Amino acid sequence: MLAIAFVLFASVLVESRPFNITDLIIPHIVPPGQDEIEIECRYDANFTLLNWFKGNTEFFRYKPGAAPSTRSFPILGVGRIELVHCGPTACRLRLGALTEEATGIYKCDIEKEVPPYQFESRTGYMEVHGHKHRKPVLEGLAEEFGENDDMQAYCRGAPGAEIRWYINGQEMEEMRGSLAFRKKSSRLHYLGIPPTVTIQCAEYRFGKLSGSNQGKARWKEMHNEETPQEQRNAAATFYSGFYVIFIFYIFKLL
Repeated sequence: MLAIAFVLFASVLVESRPFNITDLIIPHIVPPGQDEIEIECRYDANFTLLNWFKGNTEFFRYKPGAAPSTRSFPILGVGRIELVHCGPTACRLRLGALTEEATGIYKCDIEKEVPPYQFESRTGYMEVHGHKHRKPVLEGLAEEFGENDDMQAYCRGAPGAEIRWYINGQEMEEMRGSLAFRKKSSRLHYLGIPPTVTIQCAEYRFGKLSGSNQGKARWKEMHNEETPQEQRNAAATFYSGFYVIFIFYIFKLL
Protein backbone atom coordinates (compact mmCIF):
# COMPACT_ATOMS: atom_id res chain seq x y z
CA MET A 1 0.00 0.00 0.00
CA LEU A 2 2.86 2.31 0.87
CA ALA A 3 4.55 1.51 -2.45
CA ILE A 4 1.40 2.41 -4.39
CA ALA A 5 1.13 5.70 -2.52
CA PHE A 6 4.78 6.49 -3.31
CA VAL A 7 4.26 5.81 -7.04
CA LEU A 8 1.18 8.05 -7.10
CA PHE A 9 3.06 10.80 -5.27
CA ALA A 10 5.97 10.58 -7.73
CA SER A 11 3.62 10.79 -10.72
CA VAL A 12 1.99 13.90 -9.27
CA LEU A 13 5.42 15.51 -8.89
CA VAL A 14 6.27 14.74 -12.53
CA GLU A 15 2.97 16.16 -13.78
CA SER A 16 3.35 19.30 -11.66
CA ARG A 17 6.87 20.09 -12.94
CA PRO A 18 7.04 23.49 -14.70
CA PHE A 19 7.15 23.57 -18.50
CA ASN A 20 9.13 26.71 -19.25
CA ILE A 21 11.86 28.09 -21.48
CA THR A 22 13.78 30.04 -18.86
CA ASP A 23 16.20 31.88 -21.19
CA LEU A 24 17.11 32.27 -24.85
CA ILE A 25 20.65 33.48 -25.49
CA ILE A 26 21.14 34.93 -28.98
CA PRO A 27 23.52 37.81 -29.84
CA HIS A 28 21.59 40.86 -31.05
CA ILE A 29 24.44 42.12 -33.25
CA VAL A 30 27.21 40.14 -34.98
CA PRO A 31 29.90 42.69 -35.93
CA PRO A 32 32.10 42.62 -39.05
CA GLY A 33 34.98 40.19 -38.75
CA GLN A 34 33.05 37.71 -36.56
CA ASP A 35 31.61 34.82 -38.53
CA GLU A 36 30.90 32.39 -35.68
CA ILE A 37 28.51 32.67 -32.72
CA GLU A 38 26.83 30.45 -30.15
CA ILE A 39 23.12 30.33 -29.32
CA GLU A 40 21.49 28.61 -26.37
CA CYS A 41 18.00 27.65 -25.25
CA ARG A 42 17.60 27.02 -21.49
CA TYR A 43 14.55 25.30 -20.03
CA ASP A 44 12.92 23.73 -17.03
CA ALA A 45 10.72 21.12 -18.66
CA ASN A 46 10.22 17.43 -19.33
CA PHE A 47 9.82 17.65 -23.13
CA THR A 48 9.97 15.09 -25.92
CA LEU A 49 11.01 17.38 -28.80
CA LEU A 50 13.03 20.59 -29.19
CA ASN A 51 13.27 22.55 -32.46
CA TRP A 52 15.36 25.53 -33.55
CA PHE A 53 13.95 27.74 -36.34
CA LYS A 54 15.16 30.70 -38.37
CA GLY A 55 11.93 32.36 -39.40
CA ASN A 56 9.70 29.47 -40.41
CA THR A 57 12.60 27.22 -41.45
CA GLU A 58 13.75 24.49 -39.05
CA PHE A 59 17.53 24.05 -38.85
CA PHE A 60 18.03 21.84 -35.76
CA ARG A 61 16.06 19.14 -33.92
CA TYR A 62 16.71 17.46 -30.56
CA LYS A 63 14.65 14.44 -29.52
CA PRO A 64 15.83 12.87 -26.23
CA GLY A 65 15.95 9.09 -26.33
CA ALA A 66 15.90 8.86 -30.13
CA ALA A 67 18.78 7.41 -32.15
CA PRO A 68 20.25 9.71 -33.31
CA SER A 69 18.89 12.27 -30.86
CA THR A 70 19.92 15.35 -32.91
CA ARG A 71 19.62 16.37 -36.53
CA SER A 72 20.51 19.58 -38.40
CA PHE A 73 19.21 21.09 -41.65
CA PRO A 74 20.87 23.67 -43.96
CA ILE A 75 19.66 27.28 -43.98
CA LEU A 76 20.77 30.26 -46.03
CA GLY A 77 23.23 32.54 -44.27
CA VAL A 78 24.64 29.83 -41.99
CA GLY A 79 27.39 27.69 -43.51
CA ARG A 80 28.00 25.48 -40.48
CA ILE A 81 25.79 24.18 -37.63
CA GLU A 82 27.57 22.40 -34.78
CA LEU A 83 26.15 20.82 -31.64
CA VAL A 84 27.88 22.03 -28.47
CA HIS A 85 25.55 20.35 -25.98
CA CYS A 86 21.89 19.38 -25.62
CA GLY A 87 20.72 17.92 -22.31
CA PRO A 88 18.19 18.15 -19.47
CA THR A 89 18.57 21.91 -18.88
CA ALA A 90 19.90 23.53 -22.08
CA CYS A 91 20.59 23.08 -25.79
CA ARG A 92 23.61 25.00 -27.14
CA LEU A 93 24.65 25.34 -30.79
CA ARG A 94 27.56 26.94 -32.64
CA LEU A 95 26.70 28.66 -35.94
CA GLY A 96 29.61 29.37 -38.28
CA ALA A 97 30.49 30.75 -41.72
CA LEU A 98 27.82 33.43 -41.26
CA THR A 99 26.78 35.88 -43.96
CA GLU A 100 24.39 38.81 -43.77
CA GLU A 101 21.58 36.44 -44.78
CA ALA A 102 21.84 34.93 -41.30
CA THR A 103 20.04 38.06 -40.07
CA GLY A 104 16.55 37.22 -38.84
CA ILE A 105 14.30 35.89 -36.11
CA TYR A 106 15.48 32.74 -34.31
CA LYS A 107 13.11 30.59 -32.31
CA CYS A 108 13.38 27.73 -29.81
CA ASP A 109 10.33 25.47 -29.36
CA ILE A 110 9.88 22.70 -26.81
CA GLU A 111 6.99 20.27 -26.99
CA LYS A 112 5.59 17.34 -25.04
CA GLU A 113 4.01 15.09 -27.65
CA VAL A 114 2.28 12.73 -25.20
CA PRO A 115 -0.71 13.58 -22.97
CA PRO A 116 -1.01 15.98 -21.37
CA TYR A 117 0.26 17.90 -24.44
CA GLN A 118 2.41 20.95 -23.65
CA PHE A 119 4.20 23.56 -25.78
CA GLU A 120 6.47 26.53 -25.13
CA SER A 121 8.27 28.91 -27.50
CA ARG A 122 10.76 31.79 -27.25
CA THR A 123 12.13 34.06 -30.02
CA GLY A 124 15.07 36.41 -30.46
CA TYR A 125 16.44 38.61 -33.26
CA MET A 126 20.01 38.53 -34.61
CA GLU A 127 21.51 41.01 -37.07
CA VAL A 128 24.71 40.14 -38.93
CA HIS A 129 26.90 42.96 -40.31
CA GLY A 130 29.83 43.12 -42.70
CA HIS A 131 29.62 39.63 -44.14
CA LYS A 132 28.78 40.36 -47.76
CA HIS A 133 29.28 37.90 -50.57
CA ARG A 134 28.84 37.80 -54.31
CA LYS A 135 25.45 37.10 -55.86
CA PRO A 136 24.81 34.66 -58.68
CA VAL A 137 22.67 35.89 -61.58
CA LEU A 138 19.01 34.81 -61.43
CA GLU A 139 17.17 35.08 -64.74
CA GLY A 140 13.92 34.07 -66.41
CA LEU A 141 11.48 34.17 -63.48
CA ALA A 142 8.11 35.59 -64.59
CA GLU A 143 6.36 38.26 -62.51
CA GLU A 144 3.21 36.22 -61.87
CA PHE A 145 1.82 32.70 -62.07
CA GLY A 146 -1.51 30.88 -61.80
CA GLU A 147 -2.44 27.34 -60.78
CA ASN A 148 -0.31 24.71 -62.60
CA ASP A 149 1.63 27.30 -64.63
CA ASP A 150 5.23 26.33 -65.41
CA MET A 151 7.58 28.23 -63.11
CA GLN A 152 11.05 28.50 -64.66
CA ALA A 153 14.27 30.31 -63.79
CA TYR A 154 17.98 30.01 -64.55
CA CYS A 155 20.92 30.60 -62.20
CA ARG A 156 24.45 31.53 -63.33
CA GLY A 157 26.93 31.03 -60.50
CA ALA A 158 30.70 30.98 -60.11
CA PRO A 159 32.67 28.27 -61.95
CA GLY A 160 32.74 25.04 -59.96
CA ALA A 161 29.94 26.08 -57.58
CA GLU A 162 27.03 23.77 -56.74
CA ILE A 163 23.62 25.39 -57.24
CA ARG A 164 20.83 24.82 -54.72
CA TRP A 165 17.25 26.07 -55.11
CA TYR A 166 14.87 27.26 -52.37
CA ILE A 167 11.14 28.13 -52.32
CA ASN A 168 10.23 30.39 -49.39
CA GLY A 169 13.41 29.28 -47.61
CA GLN A 170 12.80 25.53 -48.07
CA GLU A 171 15.38 23.74 -50.23
CA MET A 172 14.17 21.77 -53.26
CA GLU A 173 16.65 18.92 -52.76
CA GLU A 174 15.63 17.17 -55.98
CA MET A 175 16.96 20.20 -57.93
CA ARG A 176 20.36 20.32 -56.20
CA GLY A 177 23.11 20.82 -58.78
CA SER A 178 20.74 21.93 -61.57
CA LEU A 179 21.25 25.35 -63.17
CA ALA A 180 17.58 25.43 -64.19
CA PHE A 181 14.57 25.72 -61.90
CA ARG A 182 11.35 24.10 -63.10
CA LYS A 183 8.21 23.48 -61.06
CA LYS A 184 4.45 23.64 -61.41
CA SER A 185 2.97 26.66 -59.66
CA SER A 186 0.57 25.97 -56.78
CA ARG A 187 -1.50 28.34 -54.65
CA LEU A 188 0.08 26.66 -51.59
CA HIS A 189 3.42 28.35 -52.40
CA TYR A 190 2.01 31.87 -52.18
CA LEU A 191 1.95 33.33 -48.69
CA GLY A 192 1.14 36.70 -47.19
CA ILE A 193 -0.88 39.69 -48.35
CA PRO A 194 -0.49 40.30 -51.24
CA PRO A 195 0.30 36.65 -52.04
CA THR A 196 3.89 36.25 -53.30
CA VAL A 197 6.46 33.47 -53.59
CA THR A 198 10.24 33.80 -53.11
CA ILE A 199 12.58 31.77 -55.33
CA GLN A 200 16.25 31.64 -54.30
CA CYS A 201 19.30 30.22 -56.02
CA ALA A 202 22.37 29.70 -53.84
CA GLU A 203 25.86 28.64 -54.83
CA TYR A 204 27.93 26.41 -52.55
CA ARG A 205 31.67 25.75 -52.72
CA PHE A 206 33.13 22.86 -50.69
CA GLY A 207 29.82 22.53 -48.83
CA LYS A 208 29.71 26.21 -47.74
CA LEU A 209 27.45 28.98 -49.00
CA SER A 210 29.37 31.46 -51.16
CA GLY A 211 26.57 33.49 -52.76
CA SER A 212 22.81 33.68 -53.26
CA ASN A 213 20.17 35.70 -55.07
CA GLN A 214 16.40 35.72 -55.06
CA GLY A 215 13.37 36.77 -57.06
CA LYS A 216 9.69 37.15 -56.21
CA ALA A 217 6.54 36.43 -58.19
CA ARG A 218 2.90 37.34 -57.59
CA TRP A 219 -0.12 35.05 -57.64
CA LYS A 220 -2.39 35.58 -60.64
CA GLU A 221 -5.88 36.05 -59.23
CA MET A 222 -8.53 34.41 -61.43
CA HIS A 223 -11.18 37.15 -61.43
CA ASN A 224 -13.37 38.26 -64.37
CA GLU A 225 -11.47 36.15 -66.87
CA GLU A 226 -14.47 35.17 -69.01
CA THR A 227 -14.12 36.13 -72.67
CA PRO A 228 -16.47 38.83 -74.04
CA GLN A 229 -18.33 36.12 -76.03
CA GLU A 230 -18.80 34.05 -72.83
CA GLN A 231 -20.09 37.14 -71.05
CA ARG A 232 -22.54 37.87 -73.90
CA ASN A 233 -23.79 34.25 -73.90
CA ALA A 234 -24.32 34.36 -70.13
CA ALA A 235 -26.25 37.63 -70.42
CA ALA A 236 -28.41 36.24 -73.24
CA THR A 237 -29.24 33.14 -71.20
CA PHE A 238 -30.23 35.27 -68.20
CA TYR A 239 -32.49 37.62 -70.16
CA SER A 240 -34.12 34.75 -72.12
CA GLY A 241 -35.00 33.05 -68.86
CA PHE A 242 -36.32 36.30 -67.42
CA TYR A 243 -38.49 36.89 -70.56
CA VAL A 244 -40.05 33.40 -70.32
CA ILE A 245 -40.93 33.90 -66.64
CA PHE A 246 -42.39 37.33 -67.38
CA ILE A 247 -44.65 36.02 -70.23
CA PHE A 248 -45.82 33.11 -68.03
CA TYR A 249 -46.74 35.56 -65.27
CA ILE A 250 -48.74 37.79 -67.70
CA PHE A 251 -50.75 34.86 -69.05
CA LYS A 252 -51.48 33.72 -65.50
CA LEU A 253 -52.94 37.13 -64.67
CA LEU A 254 -55.18 37.02 -67.78
